[in-house]
Amino acid sequence: MAKSAKKATPKRKPQAQLTPQPGPSTTTDKSTTKTNNLPTLTATSLVAESAPHSLQVSIAFTFTGGIGQATSLLFRKGVLINMQSISSSGNIQFSEVQSGDSISVNGVCTGSALIIIDTPTIPTSPQQFAAGIIIAGYLIQ
Repeated sequence: MAKSAKKATPKRKPQAQLTPQPGPSTTTDKSTTKTNNLPTLTATSLVAESAPHSLQVSIAFTFTGGIGQATSLLFRKGVLINMQSISSSGNIQFSEVQSGDSISVNGVCTGSALIIIDTPTIPTSPQQFAAGIIIAGYLIQ
């Protein structure tokens, strides 16, 4: 039996096409017109800027009967603004904190941990944690 002398040719890959970036657009559905306006982010959209109502917030960690480690995160409108960690008893300072910001605390301790925030929050502090995982969230009032 004779083999065919036909050579295999590679398939051509389709070329990538550029798609326009999403922006303001208008869609029409029968008698209804909708306009989609996407927010524009700039360098100063979420920057922690000094404002007349900004606060200095201190978060005090006291680890007793063992060792501990914790990380505090400051969020504004769901965006991470500042993150600091501590591996012994002490304070974490956040500047330019505003009402409506949230603070998340995550960590672990082998003894107990006491967290005190020096500004009104929901839930209120101080908050005591037993040995194990530390997970807490606070809303600045």
